[in-house]
Amino acid sequence: MRTAGGLKAVLAVAAPLLALATANSASAGARAPVSSMLHNAAAAAAHPRVDAMHAAAHEEPLISTGAEVAAGGAGETAVAVTGGQAVEQRRARVGVLGVLGGALCHLVLGTTYCWGNFVPYVPEKLKCFGSAPGCSHASYILPATFVSQTLAMPLGPYFQEKIGCQATTALGCGIMALGVFLSSYAPNLAIFMFCYSFMFGSGIGLAYTAPMVNGWRWFPSRKGMVSGAVVAGFGAGGFVFNQVGTGIINPKGLDAVDGVYPDEVYANFPVMLRKLALIYFLVAALGSTVIRPPPVAAAPKGGRNNRGHGKVQAAATGTSLKQVVKDKRFWLMWFMALMIGTSGINVANCYKQYGGSVDILKSDQFQSLVGSVAALCNAAGRLFWGNLLDVVQFKSLFAALAVLQGSATAFYTVLSQSKAGYLVGTGTLLFCLGGNFAMFPALCSKVFGGAIGAKVYGVLFTAFAVASISGTFLTKSLMAMDWTWEQVFQLMAFLSMCSITALPFFKM
Repeated sequence: MRTAGGLKAVLAVAAPLLALATANSASAGARAPVSSMLHNAAAAAAHPRVDAMHAAAHEEPLISTGAEVAAGGAGETAVAVTGGQAVEQRRARVGVLGVLGGALCHLVLGTTYCWGNFVPYVPEKLKCFGSAPGCSHASYILPATFVSQTLAMPLGPYFQEKIGCQATTALGCGIMALGVFLSSYAPNLAIFMFCYSFMFGSGIGLAYTAPMVNGWRWFPSRKGMVSGAVVAGFGAGGFVFNQVGTGIINPKGLDAVDGVYPDEVYANFPVMLRKLALIYFLVAALGSTVIRPPPVAAAPKGGRNNRGHGKVQAAATGTSLKQVVKDKRFWLMWFMALMIGTSGINVANCYKQYGGSVDILKSDQFQSLVGSVAALCNAAGRLFWGNLLDVVQFKSLFAALAVLQGSATAFYTVLSQSKAGYLVGTGTLLFCLGGNFAMFPALCSKVFGGAIGAKVYGVLFTAFAVASISGTFLTKSLMAMDWTWEQVFQLMAFLSMCSITALPFFKM
């Protein structure tokens, strides 16, 4: 069942990409000039590298003679066209494989959302910084991870320029997996947080945008689809590894009694981390090997080519990161991300804690199922909203998402009166959260240019980090003031709706 569910998640990501590859190759083959094909074929005999460049770019030939065409006749013309289509098909497949490889790496990076499911299994020595009984400092792990990710994200584009998207992805995933492995030996919460939050989050931040940037270079007109497909893996990570982690740490499905599990469950916690770290490393290694840059295509100086258009666009606009942070549109985007993120991230962090306070929702196996389904909804939301961004105006799309998320949050406690309602409510909220993480990277690229889009998103991501921290502290403070869960969720719903107030002032 778990394998079938993971396969469905992968197929959901792959289907639109394969369709795009077919469409791209067919249209490109139809557009390619016959004379260009023949010229490239003639150049291949003496200069194979020149042939590769021309086949990749489908440029007009520098020299084209009638003798070249007459020598081959109609038969060679047909062969040239077919050959050009074959080259373009191979190119499209490499681009699609790169996006799928990025989604596979994000499958590992997305295990950050597993923490909400793992928190109840944390041993006593890792629950608080001091010796005070009953403290719950372990709930700060996820916000600290977001902070570390935020601090590392601006470094990602720098490494992409220096060592490439493939190496940057592999490096970030390696740091993240190493952090998980080392955390299994942590004797206290401080060291555990350094490994599981700082190293884990830094690895995520370093690798996060690299697969998307590589995909944007392959498919510059489908940035929303590429972003959604890649980060769908991030959402699916929780779906896959919630099941794997729970199966390792609590294979017997033992339930907690008054919030406490049997000792054998806590004893499996470090074992689970080591096994997961090994799996993370292997999956990320597989995904990063297929992330390849598109061939370099020549373009007129100051113009636009069909693959590396980002640099050309940046040169034309002259936009710098310093100019971006002075742009009103950036701060409107930051405000929207803060308001909409506070609700979604907070639910992802505390859904199991809330469910444990409702009698009919306390089953450990059921909570694990809810976490996995919600993670799958997170992945589906990234793919769904990301694809829509390519065809629907951002302002209308974001308004629809905010209304859906605000409504689901406002009625969350009502829905949670039954297991089915709780499952639907949690899934809907994660579906919307995934949409935010798919739309904003692509929006940064659309508004400020492809070459600087990843850097802009690295700064914009601070809004999500602040949302994570503020949401956690706000919830704890309100609960300490005897607020009910219903009141907390009502406030979160209000914040979600506040994000819409920025839309009338936002101009693309």
